[in-house]
Amino acid sequence: MGFKISWIGFRGLSKEDALRSLNAVDTREPDEANEAPFSGAEIPGGWFALFANDFSFASEDRLARLSENCEVVACQVHEGVMVAVSYGYERGQQKWAILHDAQQDLRHIEVTGTPPAAFAQVRERLLKEQDQHDGQEPGVDFVFDVPLETATSVCPYKHDRWRFDWGEPRFTVLELA
Repeated sequence: MGFKISWIGFRGLSKEDALRSLNAVDTREPDEANEAPFSGAEIPGGWFALFANDFSFASEDRLARLSENCEVVACQVHEGVMVAVSYGYERGQQKWAILHDAQQDLRHIEVTGTPPAAFAQVRERLLKEQDQHDGQEPGVDFVFDVPLETATSVCPYKHDRWRFDWGEPRFTVLELA
């Protein structure tokens, strides 16, 4: 089955202000495995991350609205159809987006705007890994991680990792109105 989620990282807003912009309340109930519909955690570097068990939650309209007073980095992940998207927004404007849709092609990467500096290196490394595994392991999709690792280069969080160099995120259940 796999992940069918989205996450949004906010920088430039306090946790309280990010929650207010989401119309959310922190229940303070731990959500270690991100099983709740929504959960949130503070991430080093001044980030607050919202995890949503809803692929479409990080829609472009919502990201534009949520980024009006801050910087937002977001990802949409659907492992069932192998689609991964990452976005960067500031002050209500999309700065960049990276899409991988394996249904179009295993090496499909669509870029809008100016992606973060790490993008070129991430893309090159993962395309090389894809080339090395082609024919050996059918169905393996390294390119899927290009948008996700690029987002992580800006906001030090990734949905499928529990430990980072900086420690572990402490997610708590959020209730959205």
